[in-house]
Order: sequence, then structure tokens, then C-alpha cells
Amino acid sequence: MTIRAADENDGSVLLQVKVSIVGSEPVIWRLLEVDSSLTLDNVHNIIQTAVGWRDSHLHSFTDTDPFVRLRAVNGQVPEPRRWVSEDLLEDSDDDLPETDWRLGQVLTPESGPLFYEYDFGDSWIHRVELTGSLPRPSGAPRARLLDGALRAPLEDSGGIGGYHDLLDALANPNHDEHEDLKAWVTWTAGPWQEFDPERLDIDDVNHELALLFPAPSANEPGPGSESLIQELAHRLPPGIRRDFRSYLAAADLDGPSTVDAATAEAMVAPYLWLARRIGGDGLPLTAAGWLPPAVVHEAMTELGWAKNWIGNANREDQTLPVLQLRESAQRLGLIRKIKGRLVLTAALKRLLDDPAGLWLILARALAHRHRHDSGRDAVLLLLLEVAAGRRTVWEDYLDAVAFGLSALGWRTRIGAELPPETVEALLHEPREVLSNLGVFHDGGGTQTATIVTQPGQSFARAALHS
Repeated sequence: MTIRAADENDGSVLLQVKVSIVGSEPVIWRLLEVDSSLTLDNVHNIIQTAVGWRDSHLHSFTDTDPFVRLRAVNGQVPEPRRWVSEDLLEDSDDDLPETDWRLGQVLTPESGPLFYEYDFGDSWIHRVELTGSLPRPSGAPRARLLDGALRAPLEDSGGIGGYHDLLDALANPNHDEHEDLKAWVTWTAGPWQEFDPERLDIDDVNHELALLFPAPSANEPGPGSESLIQELAHRLPPGIRRDFRSYLAAADLDGPSTVDAATAEAMVAPYLWLARRIGGDGLPLTAAGWLPPAVVHEAMTELGWAKNWIGNANREDQTLPVLQLRESAQRLGLIRKIKGRLVLTAALKRLLDDPAGLWLILARALAHRHRHDSGRDAVLLLLLEVAAGRRTVWEDYLDAVAFGLSALGWRTRIGAELPPETVEALLHEPREVLSNLGVFHDGGGTQTATIVTQPGQSFARAALHS
């Protein structure tokens, strides 16, 4: 989410605000400078970003301590004020719209603290205290983290008591649920940042806060100017986005994204063989629409696939390596089927003697050609993992992509997280392409081990930069 920059002459001040999670021990806290003119919906985004939540639950603000019983004044118990999002306003006549109230209106030296509740099930209560103020200099950040301690609790860990119990269990290898909880933490924290309850990177937080309030610029990037992976990052919830950007930095996406001519020719060999075999005049298919048996046999022999194949290897419908190669070449826009013949696209005709150019075209096609947006996101997440080169078994790639798709909001029609078989299906075709290119050691497409080669990492970087 991006928030429009303020008018530099709006007369606002910077409020120094301490946000602490009630009941945490040791205290999880943040000290912030926040523009007093910001409305509470923006303050919600700031707290989410600064603390490290994932903005996946409801929230509200109130000016009354939820742990203190209100006393009657002149025989009447005062009604606490509560500010909520538009979604919650539909079900209430008493709540106030958080979009209409500025922080400076509700948090003053006379008002006492605010209380921000996140996730009405786990009930994470944040005490928001005013500790000082100063005039806002021209150009000063509208929100900045000054100091703090500890990372945010894990979402859905059962409130502050449940989170403390979780930390105790993780610290005790003899705990009955130690291993199960470790696995749950690994999945919940995600593949991009190892869970560390002590971790707080102030620079990372301030980078994300700055992205909420981009300075006006005549040279501001227009639509479509972001890289594929940057666009993906901007769609993630704040707490996950920080971890994702840290992972991007460690993945060295600015590393080599080209290969020498000989390596390119070796990698694109299956596609180049098929293109040259089709030739400029095209290749007639059988009456049933398959490659001729002689061509299937040639492919299996000349590409070195026959030695690991059981059977005659001369019928395309029964020879998966050739069938998958032909189908992926069609999906990637390299060849077309017209009137019973396979023909080369104009772009591929120009690349029959340019393996390096074909290598780059394949990288671009893998990143950009997709049937559905979910498939696009799955491919980009897979390419990121390939570029990072950290995973060694296919199941780890699946877990990382599944987590990313969930974080991006992909769900089944009934609102459930995507099951493993759906994620596997989304990655089936791109995995075939990567396997054809020799991106993985041991063949990748048929082996459990999927260790990435250095040229494979370069291919993934080229795809992500395309």
C-alpha cells in the first residue's frame, strides 16, 4: 500500500509515539516518529509495518484501556470511543470511521494512551503512548522508527500467553510438542527469514515505512516500470514484505544473468534440435496429430534420452520427454500447429543460428507467458528460488512457492489455502522447461534432488530481469 505524500505546508507536527504489546515479557516495543496529520487507517499501516504483522486480521483503535473497568461518572459509565475500518462500520452504529480521524486529534498530552487491537481472536493489544512532539521539518519522513526491541509474535500463535508458551516449548527439546511446534514455526514464519524472536532490523523497517510515503517526483516510475519481482514484493503484507526483501538481497539477483555461447547452446539444445528439425518449411504431423515415429526416435537418440527410456521410443503419445518438449515449445510461443503441421514462429526462425538469443527468449517467455495470474506468481516465486540456489530437494521448492502464493492471497474457491497438489500442478510445466534446459543437477524433472547449476541461476536471473 502506498500513501499519498502530504502537503509540506500542512502545519503538522511529528509525534513521538511508543507502541508496546501489552503482556509481552520482555516487552516487544517500538519508538516511532509519526506525522500528526495522518489518519488512523494510515497509523494502522504504520504499526503493522513497524511491529511486523502481516495485516491478515481485523483491527480497531480505542481510547479506553481494555483491561481496566470503567467507573461511573455522575451515575453514568462513559462510553469508550472506538475507531474501525469501513468493513466493521457496516455492522455498528456506535463505532467511528478511522479514515476520518487524525492521530493528532485522538492522541494528545491530555488524552492518555490509545489502544490498538489486532486480530480479535488472539487479541494482540498495543498500548500507544505519546512521549513527545516536535515541528515537522520540510521533507522529513512522515513515519520513522527510532528504536525498539524484539520481532513481532508469530501470527495465530494464541495471543501473548500462547506465544510465550510457544517460545518455552521451542527452547526445550524435551517438550512433548517440540518437534511439531518447530515445524509449525518454520511454515508460519516462512522460507524467506529464519524465525528469530530477538530480531529487529530498524533499517529494514524504515525502508518499508518510506515506501508507504513516496516523495512526489517528476521522474516517478509509471505503470509497468517495476521489475517483476518488485511488483510481487509490493503485493505482500508489510510483515512478510520485509522478510521477502531481505531474502531478495541475499539471493544476489544482481549476479550474472548471462552465459557464454557454448553454455547457452548446451542449455537450449533440446529446443534448438526441435526447431531445426521442424525447419523453415514446417514438419507434417500424423493424421492423429502426433510427431512422426521417425522424428520421435531421432529426438530420443540425438538428445541422449533413449538410454534411460524403457520402450520403443517412437510414439509421441507414449514417449513423455518428446511430448513434453513439443508441448512446452508451443506454450512458450516458439512453434505453432497450423493445418496439420508444426511451424516455427518468426522470432524462432531468426534464432536458429543464435543459441544465446534463444536462451534469452526462453527466459523471457517463461517469466511472461502464463495462462492465469496464479500461474504467473508461482513461476516468479520458483524462479526466485532457482536464482537464490538454496533449495536442494523439490519439496522445499514446493513449500517456498506455496507459502508465497498464500502470502499473496491465493486461495481455493472456498477460501482455503492452496493444497500441495494444486501448487505442484502450477509448477509442473515450468519445471519441465527448467529440466529441459539442464537447470538442475540430476535432471531435476524426474529426480528428487533439484540442486541448481550456476548457469541455471543465471537463467533464472535473466528471466526475473526480463
